[in-house]
Amino acid sequence: MCESPRRRYHIARVITWLPPGGIEKRLAALLPRLNQPPFRVTVVCLRERGALADDLECAGVPVVTLPLRSRLSPGGLARLARWFRREHVDLVHSHMYRSNVPATLAARAAGIPAVLCQVHNIGTWETWRQRWMDRWLLRWRSAMIAVSEEVRRDVVANLRCPPDRVRVLYNGIDLSEYEQAVRSPALLRQLGVPDGRLVVVVLARLVEQKGHLRLLRAMETLRADLPPCHVLFVGEGRMRETIEREIHQRRLEDLVTLTGHRLDVPAILASSDLSVLPSDREGFSNTIVESLAAGVPVVATDVGGNREAVISGECGWLVPPDDSDALARAIKTVLGDDALRRRMSESARRRAQRFSLARMLDETRQLYREVLGMDSQSIEQ
Repeated sequence: MCESPRRRYHIARVITWLPPGGIEKRLAALLPRLNQPPFRVTVVCLRERGALADDLECAGVPVVTLPLRSRLSPGGLARLARWFRREHVDLVHSHMYRSNVPATLAARAAGIPAVLCQVHNIGTWETWRQRWMDRWLLRWRSAMIAVSEEVRRDVVANLRCPPDRVRVLYNGIDLSEYEQAVRSPALLRQLGVPDGRLVVVVLARLVEQKGHLRLLRAMETLRADLPPCHVLFVGEGRMRETIEREIHQRRLEDLVTLTGHRLDVPAILASSDLSVLPSDREGFSNTIVESLAAGVPVVATDVGGNREAVISGECGWLVPPDDSDALARAIKTVLGDDALRRRMSESARRRAQRFSLARMLDETRQLYREVLGMDSQSIEQ
């Protein structure tokens, strides 16, 4: 289609809410950059605003809240469809099952043919009814988006979706934030790390999926064989009390600190020697990419898209998710070899270039152009 070069295509990014989580932080970084000609972006929250809504609005991205009582609430879907029509939305891009379903239905009711639904993790569908619903709604979607090849395979298998209708769009980060940070002994002392210790960091919500208990088992078996080190669990979540009890029962109080939620992750990574992610499942881990960008080797479980980020043996190690002994061996190997850590650090920084925010922005723009059928001659560069 040929349009005036002044035309700005209205993109509605639909999500449940905007807490300070991994997915939402990526949106907060990406959308202000995407909100430039030929696009204008509005975020639509289907539950409540969340902590990052103010950040987006300060960066010039409007945030609208249109609460739905349920995914299939007739009144809520009608309000959402009316908003799409009134605001002349050209493309709907939603995130995760709980937003993908109502966004697709409302876009259909509003007569919007350009619909993208993004899947961020393995095993998104909790019941056969959810799988059936998403299969049925495929007819009204331009494409599904997966955050890794492994998530793409999961989408194809669960939704019986033609592979060519699932696009991979890797998460990207602002590499400069992590490349410019420097090690801070003062920060480590503030976090309770004794001087002279190697620092192992786990950047993850304190939830079952992330495998903190698995790491504690490994550290208990390892501690006599390791150089002096200290583990930082950075994050919050419903398992905090369980993890604290486990630390006490395994007598690891002098080895492990729970920092809670932190806003200075680049500085913490710059002060760390190893990043560990012992998850049961991952779609594509933002914290792995952040660790690579900071030049921190990664030991992670071989689940989901982790192998698409970590080249095992080069910038870290991948281990089976059900093997605490293998996890312990990998941690011991990296912490016990200074030269290996230096080589892996250099490799990690190189690997992180594949997952830059600039690359994610370019790929998102290109996908939108394709779905909207935009004439490349009409796009303002």
